[in-house]
Amino acid sequence: MTFYKWLISNYLENDDPFGDLAKDVKSDDSFPKEAKDWKTIEEYLESKRASFAAIDTAKEAYEKYKE
Repeated sequence: MTFYKWLISNYLENDDPFGDLAKDVKSDDSFPKEAKDWKTIEEYLESKRASFAAIDTAKEAYEKYKE
């Protein structure tokens, strides 16, 4: 399962930072939906000038995804 699918299926309805991230990536047509590695996701977020807080939240979510 990709990070995108995992995030959407587990957190889209949440009212917390992971839920906010899920909503953001779902509405972003250019998010790398097939990515399974952190480097691809991080590089994408940095290219979109995501805030440090958003990148930290994504990193934390990614670590849960890999568990």
